[in-house]
Amino acid sequence: MNQPRALPLFCHRAIEWVAVSLLPRCAILLGLIVAGSSVLFVHGVYAQGLSVDVSAGRIVYDPVSVNLGTNNLMGTLRYDIPRGAWVYGTAAAPLRDGDPVWGAFGAGRRFTPRDVDRRLFVGADVDGHGYIFRDTVALLNGTGGALEAMPFVSVGAAQSRLELRGGWRAQTLSFASEVDRRSVVEGGARAIYGQHVRVQGDLKWVHSAEGTFPFISGSVIYGGLPVQVWAQTGKWLSDQLDDVAWGAGVGVALGTRATLWAAARQETPDPLYWNALRRTWSVGMTRRLGRGAPVLLAAPRADANGVSIRIPVADAPGDELFIAGDFNQWMPTPMQRDGREWTIHLPLAKGVYHYAFRSARGNWFVPASVPGRRDDGMGGQVALLVVT
Repeated sequence: MNQPRALPLFCHRAIEWVAVSLLPRCAILLGLIVAGSSVLFVHGVYAQGLSVDVSAGRIVYDPVSVNLGTNNLMGTLRYDIPRGAWVYGTAAAPLRDGDPVWGAFGAGRRFTPRDVDRRLFVGADVDGHGYIFRDTVALLNGTGGALEAMPFVSVGAAQSRLELRGGWRAQTLSFASEVDRRSVVEGGARAIYGQHVRVQGDLKWVHSAEGTFPFISGSVIYGGLPVQVWAQTGKWLSDQLDDVAWGAGVGVALGTRATLWAAARQETPDPLYWNALRRTWSVGMTRRLGRGAPVLLAAPRADANGVSIRIPVADAPGDELFIAGDFNQWMPTPMQRDGREWTIHLPLAKGVYHYAFRSARGNWFVPASVPGRRDDGMGGQVALLVVT
């Protein structure tokens, strides 16, 4: 399950600016322009591919993750591409008179080098978002967007990883012949531990025209089946900005391709927007599309004594191959070569396991032929194994 993304909240400042500069009822406008998928755990379960979700409520939507909303029905089409890339488009239908019509789109990627030692590498998280809306009361159109570029250095060992991050975020809003633009620079560190149960801690400093603001946060994600749960909290550590953020959500898998989910959270002001403190909730369903095989597959060749895992030698050339996962505390265990296959028998009880392979050179990977392969959220791949 992937960590909930903390991407540009480009509607925050826009809402406050519109509310002060124009009509009070316009304050809800850009809260609707939230795009991607607010199923914070679904994309971790379904890996790469095309998905669609429908949601309603006061919505916090990933990847744009705006913490504003109103009573609208929203639909999103999203495609997750291998190696940490994604693209989406969203539209909203008003559920009450006076709500605006809008659309949003965006794309992003975690850039990491290929075929390197996953214990130490450099990369960058880059994403961009755009939106357009029409106020049906004031008969005015608006546009805007956000950009983020966040290079990082990543150091990992077994289930743990530390990232040192620093970069730039910016947003723009054009509404009623006025334009608002802002940008900030930020840096910090991120520590991650675990796969099946994933714990993450973040410490960052955001520098804006008004000063420098430190923020500390933590989150935990349980990626089991059929239920997935996440929770997070954080706090600004400044005399000017000391609000507390929190959030929690739950998802229930409906078969192998659909998930029903609900989430609630409180978003604090962000120095990029200087928005007001806000609480939001959302409910919805996400379904994976396409003909590809579903990720959630029972373990191959399972019996009363455990599970046999086999992969073609062509997918993992070399003299040695190791496997590591939740089942052995991520300590690499050698596999045996049997003709044209690498094989190992694991005495696994019923449950959900994450695992990956390591070459003799120390490179971590999961071949595309392995069922359940997905991005691990840290620049590599991991496989999901369900023993029933």
